[in-house]
Amino acid sequence: QTCHADVLAAVRGKQEQERGGAMARGKRSSGHGGSSSGNAVSTATAAVVAVALVGSAQAGFLDNVRYAISDAFNSLVGAEQNAPPSKFQALHAEGVVVADYSQAGLPKVRMGHRVMDLVHGLHFDDILQDTPDELRPPAVVAFFDSNDNACMERYNSWRWDETAETELPPRERLFTSRYDMYSAPRRPWYKFVPELDLAKRFGVKSCPELVFVPRKCNGFTEWCEREVKDGISYMGCEDFKDQCTGFESWNGSGNMVKWIEERIEREGAPAISRFLQTYKEQGYWMQRRDHTSSDNHLRNLYLSEAFPGFTKTGFKAMPIPKAFNDWLLEFYDNNVKNRRTEFWDSESTQMSFVEVPTGFVDLDRERYLKEKYANEHLKPLVEEWSGVSPLELTSFYGMREYPNGSFLKNHVDRIDTHVLSVTMTVKKLDPEASAAHPWPLEVVQWTGDHVRYDHPEGTMILYESSKLPHGRPYRNNGGVHVGAFCHFKPVNMHGTDAKKWDAIAKAARKNQASHTQWARYRSQPSEEPENPVFSGTDYGQKTKWKHLDERDSGKTASLDFSVTFRNKSPRVLDVYWESEAGDVVHQGTLAPGSEFSVNTFQGHKFFWAEKDSAEPLPQGRMTMEKGRSDYSYKL
Repeated sequence: QTCHADVLAAVRGKQEQERGGAMARGKRSSGHGGSSSGNAVSTATAAVVAVALVGSAQAGFLDNVRYAISDAFNSLVGAEQNAPPSKFQALHAEGVVVADYSQAGLPKVRMGHRVMDLVHGLHFDDILQDTPDELRPPAVVAFFDSNDNACMERYNSWRWDETAETELPPRERLFTSRYDMYSAPRRPWYKFVPELDLAKRFGVKSCPELVFVPRKCNGFTEWCEREVKDGISYMGCEDFKDQCTGFESWNGSGNMVKWIEERIEREGAPAISRFLQTYKEQGYWMQRRDHTSSDNHLRNLYLSEAFPGFTKTGFKAMPIPKAFNDWLLEFYDNNVKNRRTEFWDSESTQMSFVEVPTGFVDLDRERYLKEKYANEHLKPLVEEWSGVSPLELTSFYGMREYPNGSFLKNHVDRIDTHVLSVTMTVKKLDPEASAAHPWPLEVVQWTGDHVRYDHPEGTMILYESSKLPHGRPYRNNGGVHVGAFCHFKPVNMHGTDAKKWDAIAKAARKNQASHTQWARYRSQPSEEPENPVFSGTDYGQKTKWKHLDERDSGKTASLDFSVTFRNKSPRVLDVYWESEAGDVVHQGTLAPGSEFSVNTFQGHKFFWAEKDSAEPLPQGRMTMEKGRSDYSYKL
C-alpha cells in the first residue's frame, strides 16, 4: 500500500522542482491566486490522501496525478503554469495526415489578466481590429523570452504585470500585453509564417523589450502570397505589408511609466461611443471583446488540434448543384424586400458588425423547402466527400449579406453540431467590383498552410468546420457578398455513438483547458473626462449588450457556460435560440432520448418546437440560468 508520507514527499518534491524550474527561467508569482496558502495546502493534501488510497497505482498514473496536484497548487497561489509535457494525439480517419508543428510543455496561455498573453501576431492584429479607429487606445507590448534566464531576470525587474494593474491607465486608454518570443513560434500546430512573428514585425532586437504602438495601428496586416497551385493561394512570406508604423521601443533608461504616459498624452484621448456612454463602460466593453478574441485563438490552436480529421485536405470546392442554385437565386430575388439587419451579441468579435452591419434575408421563410433541398442536393455530396454517413442536417443559415468593409475572422465552429459544413456564394451584387477585388475563403489546411480560394457566385466549399480554422479575415472590397451556410453532424452523434462523440468533444475541450491558465482582472479605475468627445458612430448600438447600470451592483457580467438540451419526448424536436428582437436561430434537431450541449449566456432564451416548426411548444420556452445546466422537454 502507498505510504501517505512518501506520496506527500514526492508531490512536494515535484512542486519544488517545478517552482525551481520556473525561478530558473526567471518567472515569478503573479499574486492573483485569490486563495490563501492554507487553503492551497489543504486542497493539495486532500488530493494526496486520495492518491494514497490507490494501493496499486502504476508509476505513470502517479506521475500524472502529481503533475495535476502541482498544477492545481500553482493555480491556487497564482504561480504561472506549464502545459502538459506530452501532446494530445487526435485519431484521424485512415489515410488522413495532419501536420503538427507545436511543442509540448510550454507556459500556459494566461486568460483574463490586465496584461494579455498574445499567442502570435495575428492575435494582436485581431485585438486592434476589434475596436473602431475612433475608440481605439494605444497599446504596449512587452517582449520577453521564457527560455532565456538573463532576459527573464531583467523582465521581472520591470514588474510589468503589477505596473499595468496599479500604475497605468485602464483598458479604454491603454491596451497592455506581453509576448513570449520563445513560446510563440512553438504553440501553433500550423506553420509559423512571418506575418505571425510579432517580434520580427516590430523589429525587436533586445530581450526584454517594451514597444509602444500608436492608436493609428488597426491590425489589418496585408499577408503576402507565397505561391499559387491549382487556383489555391498559399499565404505567408517575408513580403507582407504591415499597416502599423510609428511604433517605438523604450530604451530602458528613465521611468518606464512616465515614458508610456507621455506617449499616451501625445496620442490624444479616444472618443466615447454614445451607446456605451462612459469610458468605464467602453473599457469593460473592450475587455469582454478581448476575452472573445483570445478564446477564439485558443480554439484555433488547441480545440482544432485535438479534433479528428475526416478528409485528405479538410475542404473541397465545387459548383452549387444547378437545381439547388436556381432555387437559392429565386428565393433571394423574391425575399430581398424582407431584408433585415442581422442581430449579434456585442461581445462577439468574429465579424465586423459593430462597424459594418450585415444584412439578412431569412431562409426560414421557406423552411420546409430549404431543408428538403439541402438534404437532397448537399447531404449526399458531403457524405461522399467526407466518408461519414449517414449525416443529419443541423442548421441551414442565411442568407447573409456582407457589404463592403466586412470581414470574418478565422474560427472553428461548434463541435457538437457543426462537424461538416458547406459555405455557398449565392450572389455577388456588384460583379465588376467582385472580379476586381475577390473576397476568398481562407482556411488553415492539414499541411499547416494558410490558403485562400476564391469561390465566385454559384460555387460552394465543403469543409470540416469544427476542425478547420476558416474565415475571410480581410475587408471585403468587392461589393455585397451574399452567402448561405449548411451544417451537418453524424446522425448517431447524440444517439448510439453518443459516448464516442462525447469522448471526442471532451478530449478537445480538455486539450484547450490544459493550455489555459485563468487569472483575475485588476485595473486602475476609469477617469471620466470633463468634456467628453463622442464618436461619429454609436458603436455597439443594435447589438445585445447590458449596460453597467443595468447589471447587478458590484457584479460583472458572467462568462459563457455550457447547457445540455435533452429530448425526453417520443417525437423528434427542434431547439431554437431567440434574440431580444424576436429573431430565431435553429440550434439543432434531437431524436427521442438524445441530447446536445451548447455554450450560452445568462438570460439567453431558447425554446422547444416540433420538427420543421419554429413555433414554441407548450411550456417549451427556456431562459438560461447560471448554475443550471440541464434543460429537458417531456410531452
